[in-house]
Amino acid sequence: MSLPKSIVFFDLESTGVSITQDRIVQIGAIKVNPDGTEEIKNVLLNPTIPIPPGATEIHGISDADVQDKPLFRQVAKSFLGWLSGCDLAGYNSDNFDIPMLIEEFSRVGITFPEEGTNFIDVLKIERKVNSHKLGETYQRYTGEELEGAHDALIDIYATIKIFHQQLKQNDHLPSGAADIEAYCQGEFKRVDFAGKLYEKEGKVYWRFGKHMDQLVSETKSYCNWVLGSDFPSETKAQIRKVLGM
Repeated sequence: MSLPKSIVFFDLESTGVSITQDRIVQIGAIKVNPDGTEEIKNVLLNPTIPIPPGATEIHGISDADVQDKPLFRQVAKSFLGWLSGCDLAGYNSDNFDIPMLIEEFSRVGITFPEEGTNFIDVLKIERKVNSHKLGETYQRYTGEELEGAHDALIDIYATIKIFHQQLKQNDHLPSGAADIEAYCQGEFKRVDFAGKLYEKEGKVYWRFGKHMDQLVSETKSYCNWVLGSDFPSETKAQIRKVLGM
């Protein structure tokens, strides 16, 4: 892969799957630099809300593990600086990790991501060339079992290994981050980072729900429902922009 700038592969573990209601409990990240060197971050965070038993069963992180750890707002500026100038990548990151991180930064008054950032979702590449869950994908590409899945750093090491194998085994894939993002997005331009909206010929359409592929501007009652429901704040901001609110 050609790297004109660094790319950060990252994974989040959280209290649950709601972008707006749940909180991050672990950030695992590996920055791959153009010269091939790597920088690693692996941080546990106090989410300020209880971690449900079901979430602990998945990632193994309990309330006791994070009670003395920093809050997101305490690490936000330094983490933002570490990410600055980098492209971002992960596994199912477009649907969860990126929107979740945007939401956490938004709560502390920080706009994220910066303009010019490219986004690579390894799961979207996999769906183009194969399919499925991280563990199954890892085994298919490496012939190995993924031990310790759902630890953020282990998951992201596996994601990087899959990504390298995807590029190696599928020589039709582009090599630059911007070209890979365009390949995964397809013919329509993504409007919001959660992927609920897309742009076609300068107009914004729904990418999900009962009004899929209909103009956002012509479904105002549905817009109002989304604006009043549990959807990412950045998605809501894009809807308000379309409606001129």
